[in-house]
Amino acid sequence: MRVTQADIAKIANVSQATVSRVLAGDDHVEPILRDRVLRIMREKNYRPDVRARSLRLQQTNLIGLVLKRPRGALVDDPFFAALTSGIVDALAAKPYHLCLDYVTDQASQEHVYDEMLRSRRVDGLILVEPTARDERVELLQRDKFPFVIIGNPHNDEIASIDNDNVVAGRIGTEHLISRGYRKIVFLAGPEGFVFSDDRVDGYVQAMVDAGLQPRVVHCAFGLEAARDASLALFDGPDCPDAMLVLDDFMAYGTYMAARSRYMEVPDELGIVGFNDSLLCRMAEGGLTSVSLNLDLMVRRAVAKLLDIIESGQVTTPAREIVPCAISVRGSSSSARGVVQK
Repeated sequence: MRVTQADIAKIANVSQATVSRVLAGDDHVEPILRDRVLRIMREKNYRPDVRARSLRLQQTNLIGLVLKRPRGALVDDPFFAALTSGIVDALAAKPYHLCLDYVTDQASQEHVYDEMLRSRRVDGLILVEPTARDERVELLQRDKFPFVIIGNPHNDEIASIDNDNVVAGRIGTEHLISRGYRKIVFLAGPEGFVFSDDRVDGYVQAMVDAGLQPRVVHCAFGLEAARDASLALFDGPDCPDAMLVLDDFMAYGTYMAARSRYMEVPDELGIVGFNDSLLCRMAEGGLTSVSLNLDLMVRRAVAKLLDIIESGQVTTPAREIVPCAISVRGSSSSARGVVQK
């Protein structure tokens, strides 16, 4: 016999209203009650009747996520794997599921968002990698469609979860400087992406404060693009002694390029990435990375979006900042000839 919401309420010794609030992700439910209800749901293998609820509320119970990358570029990227699995995990105890779309170019992205809004096939959207003047944001605001951004929309009234990426850029740069590196290059993504530009700003601030010359190189996202850009730097007339790289996937491309040129890491080249992904354990000695607390960002983004969907309004504060910290490994232990005290 199928377990019902009434059964869960009876076993947990709570009201059906409390069970409904737990399913809706209501933050006002006492943690002890919420944990008890969720535990019993797992034990009884309870699954909400999504179709009945959808018909009643005229909802699809789907959360949309659209990822844009060149064909084949998402397969190995640990950031997007962690992002999507984090969203799925955060929705596991809720009556919602993830609807994932993958596009390869701007025209395809515009088509997908337009279709989603016209068909209303999702109840809300999670946006990633916002640009300085993001047309997606303008479109969704104009349509009054529920959404939340993982990133910096440069507007404190828009629902968003993010790190302070300027601070993250400073943290990575100051770490390399403290380890004796001086010719530090920032390998950034394409210009116009806010998270990349913010990290560049933090890097430049730290370099200038230390009396060092900033040097920023932009390239396409992805491991191969980072590898090729790094090789061009290593083969050029002014080879860096350290690289701060936009994310771990790209940083591993830099690591591969260094290995192909027989450069010793960290003696001849220090490397620091961002995201602190599992990829950091694959480099010999480990890859130093600025942890952005992605798991917490995803959980908060999902909770905020569901609250917007259920309540019809953005709760305050609209913008939330998650702290970041550096995880030091062998790729940046010290420049050659520098003794760490």
